[in-house]
Amino acid sequence: MSFTEPVPILIHLAAFAMMVSLAISGFMIAAGLLDRPVERSNHQDDVPTAGGLGIVAGVGAGLLALSIFYPGLANNSLMGSLLAVLLGVGMVGMIDDLYNTRASVKFVFLVALASTAVATIGPPTSVPISILTLPIPVWFAFAGSVLWIFVITNGVNFMDGANGLMGGFMSTAFLFLAAIALMYGAINTAILAVILGASIVGFLPYNWKRRACIFSGDVGALFVGFAYAVSVLLLMRESGSSGLLFVGPLLVLPFLTDILLTMLLRARRKEDLMAAHSSHMYQRLIRTGYNHKTVSIVYVGSACVAGFTALVAVNTGLHRSLFFLGFMICFWVLIYLTLHQKLSNGPDPQQK
Repeated sequence: MSFTEPVPILIHLAAFAMMVSLAISGFMIAAGLLDRPVERSNHQDDVPTAGGLGIVAGVGAGLLALSIFYPGLANNSLMGSLLAVLLGVGMVGMIDDLYNTRASVKFVFLVALASTAVATIGPPTSVPISILTLPIPVWFAFAGSVLWIFVITNGVNFMDGANGLMGGFMSTAFLFLAAIALMYGAINTAILAVILGASIVGFLPYNWKRRACIFSGDVGALFVGFAYAVSVLLLMRESGSSGLLFVGPLLVLPFLTDILLTMLLRARRKEDLMAAHSSHMYQRLIRTGYNHKTVSIVYVGSACVAGFTALVAVNTGLHRSLFFLGFMICFWVLIYLTLHQKLSNGPDPQQK
């Protein structure tokens, strides 16, 4: 194996990041920080949390190894700036795990960090429409990019409620994102995505079990969601292709569908959208008797379908089509509504 080609180097960095994550995540089990169950929880006993600190450590170690062993491979200045922002997100999550900070405080810090990330990378300034591109004002692109980061960051946090679900789904999404980045020669994006995916995999042995040894906590979920959204923006900058604008949403459409349709259904029932709840599809499936492991496998399977769909779209040019994006949205919405109808007629009357 030659360590002068991108793929062997990525494997090396991934292995290092995964081992660091595995070690730190295991250490956090004994750290004594517990997640105590509340009404909307899917667990009944106190469980160690903040295992996502292992993911943060894995990413930091992977990027440090990149700068030491392969200093000429990537844009170290850019990667260092992004790592600083990501560490800020991890700190926000860790403080929330420790002190349960107010949502308004997290909102301010996440928007500030998202704005910093967009300023560092630069927002996409055009929207693909088939073979054409529609230019958009820089201020609008900047605001849209910040919104994208904020939505994905919080969305991933919302979906971090079943053993292995968030980690399994997002590590799969990062794998496909890295593959697409390599297709476009976007080495910085590929490195970041591979290191992130591997760091999540290092955490999963403790979490993806019928009875989790540790949860990722906000430090993990916020970090992973933010990092994914940033990686997508980095891909567009590095590839120079605005046509990749829809690839990021395509890879996580199953998550986005669950998040947004759950919000719409709650709004239809006139529920307080700011209140904590347990209405996501994965939570409802668990309440009907499916165990965490099975539900997580289903969601990881959906991530694989979304990933292969994105790969096919990129290879055929369909990734530039709004109609294709609309078709895939309808596909996942149909699956969600079918499950919703089935569960509404079953033993979960509160969702009717």
